[in-house]
Amino acid sequence: RHQRPHRSHPLPPSGFGAMDHDSLVWKVKELQKTDPLCKEQWAKYTVTEGGGTKDPAKHDVSFLHRFLEIRGSIEVTGAYASCSLADFFREACKLSPTFKQAWKVYRQGMGESPSDDPSRHSRDALTNALEFMAQAGLTMMTIGGMTTPEEAWQPGAKRLKSDTSGLDPAKLTLVNKVKEFQKSGDEQKQAWWSFAQMHGLSKDPARFEDLQLQEFLAMQGML
Repeated sequence: RHQRPHRSHPLPPSGFGAMDHDSLVWKVKELQKTDPLCKEQWAKYTVTEGGGTKDPAKHDVSFLHRFLEIRGSIEVTGAYASCSLADFFREACKLSPTFKQAWKVYRQGMGESPSDDPSRHSRDALTNALEFMAQAGLTMMTIGGMTTPEEAWQPGAKRLKSDTSGLDPAKLTLVNKVKEFQKSGDEQKQAWWSFAQMHGLSKDPARFEDLQLQEFLAMQGML
């Protein structure tokens, strides 16, 4: 009488459960090629639960299933324990509820896989999501007039080109006066930077209200 092979691990109810043995072998190999951390996780998994056999093709379906389901929880130490993009997303979701919600909204809006597990998304998909959320955040910071990072206030820091298009003539005159004042010397430039930083804005005079520009120019005896 033929006996069914013993399964050392139960099949998961969802996820990779629909994949056959060949597909699972390919998936594990592909992950090892593209993710150094996953390669180390597989090595540790095969040592602790698979007798040290690293060839995926020599393991049964349930063993491969289990690895794909739990690999995110396999901790690896040493030189190869680097953070992959999927790990970055996973950790960010744990630490930031806002990031987790943004990741969910992005997947829904862009028609991505509904799975919240970053490892089930391609590197390109994660890169696009990260770029999209970064651009959205930058746009909100720009609109909100958030303070420029401290490094941007240091001498020699790269400045964004000022956009004076659309300014009315009166404000443009004030903006140009502030710019000319800064060009007259390092002391004058620092005076403007101190004023701008005190008001929590960027160094670009065009981002200030007319009254603020008038206040600064009056302080310098230029009005």
